Amino acid sequence: MAIMQFEEKTVDSLTVGDFALFTKTVSETDITLYAGISADFAPVHMNEPFGQGTRFGGRVAHPMLTGAMVGGAIFRLLSPGSYPIKREFQMEAPVYPGDTVTIRAEVAALDRDKKTVSVQFEAYNQKRELVLCGTSLEGMDLMDAEINRRE
Repeated sequence: MAIMQFEEKTVDSLTVGDFALFTKTVSETDITLYAGISADFAPVHMNEPFGQGTRFGGRVAHPMLTGAMVGGAIFRLLSPGSYPIKREFQMEAPVYPGDTVTIRAEVAALDRDKKTVSVQFEAYNQKRELVLCGTSLEGMDLMDAEINRRE
């Protein structure tokens, strides 16, 4: 069995401009599972004929599902020593079942005293259209406790 290895990142090991990418194709199953978890069964997400009658022209993924995928990019950028303090995002375009979304998360600012990292992120579909953008403030002191425990 393979063991996942993580780079021990701290706020001191990061530089403004560091970035990571996360890509995922949004499936019908993803949308259905998210609806079950969130209890958001709005017909624009669950009913194709209904979605076709909207300005979107078909079913669309839940905006919060796309927003949650941001965590995949931030996890790759800061893992394992980070946790979200505040995340804000804006949907710029709908995400449809079958769309492949790539999220780019970049270190925008560092506060070494408070051990926080400001991250800017953008998400694009396979047509290179911006679908989501936003910011996140991440705490970076989880690894401190782990490193101190091992010493």
